[in-house]
Amino acid sequence: MIKFFRKIRQSLLSEGKTRPNDSVGRAGKYMKYAIGEIVLVMIGILLALQVNEWNNERTRKMNEALIIEQLIADLKNSRSRLGQIIEMNEEKAKASAIVCHAFWKKNTPHDSIFQYMSIPQGTTVYSPNMGTARSLINSGNLALIKSADIKNEITAYVEKVEYRLKNVSRFEETYFRKARELLNEIVPSTQKPDSYFAKLIEESNSPSYAPERDEYKSDRPNHIEKIPFKVDKETLFQDKNVYMAYYNYLITHKRIGSLYKYILENTDALLDKLEGIG
Repeated sequence: MIKFFRKIRQSLLSEGKTRPNDSVGRAGKYMKYAIGEIVLVMIGILLALQVNEWNNERTRKMNEALIIEQLIADLKNSRSRLGQIIEMNEEKAKASAIVCHAFWKKNTPHDSIFQYMSIPQGTTVYSPNMGTARSLINSGNLALIKSADIKNEITAYVEKVEYRLKNVSRFEETYFRKARELLNEIVPSTQKPDSYFAKLIEESNSPSYAPERDEYKSDRPNHIEKIPFKVDKETLFQDKNVYMAYYNYLITHKRIGSLYKYILENTDALLDKLEGIG
C-alpha cells in the first residue's frame, strides 16, 4: 500500500517536470495523491487501534485466567474445610441425641455417657474463603471475566454464602448459647464421672506428683483431697435443664451442619463452572 502511493507521488512529480503547462491535470493528480495520503493515514490509525484492541484482549484473557485460577484455589480450600466442619457437626449432633435418648430409658446410663456429654459443648464457625470473589465485586474487576453467566454465578455465590453464615450465627446466638446457659446452672463436675475425680485425687497425692501450674490461678488446688460435688446420674438424668441443654445442642449442630452442606453444594456448583471454562 505504501509503495503504491509512493509510485503515484513519483509519477506526479515526474509529470510536473515534463509538462509544466498542464496545471489542471497536475492539480487533479495532486488531489488524488492527497486523498491517498489521508486514506493511508486512516488505515494506519485503524490498524493501530486493532492492534491495541488485540493487546488489550490478550491482557484481559491473561488476567481472567489468573482470577479463575485463584477462585478455583479458594473454592477447593473451602470445600476441603467445609467437609471437615460438616463431619464435626454431625458428630456433635449425634452425641447430643445420645444424651437426650438416655432420658427416655429406664436404666441409668453407663459412665460412658459423660464422654458423649462433653462432645457437643464446643462449636466452630467457619467462613469459606471468599477474598478473591469479594475483591472482584468490590473493585469492579469482575468485568475482566467475559462470561456474564460466570459473573452472575460468582455474585450469587457470595450472597448465598453470606446469607447462610448469618443463619449459622443466629443458631449460635440462640440455641447454642441457651444450652450453655442451662448447663451453667449445674455445677461443672456433674459432667464428669466419679472415676475421673478419683483418678485425679490419686495422681495429685502421689509422691512423684510435681505440678507446674500456679494453683492460685485456678479454682482447683494442686493437691485434691475429695470430690467437691458428687455426681448422681439418676438425678442428673431427671433434670429438665440438662435435657433441654442437650436438646438445644442437638438443634444447633444439626441445623448448622445442614447450612454448611448447602454452602458446600454452592461451592461445588461454582467450582464445576469455573473448571469448565476454556
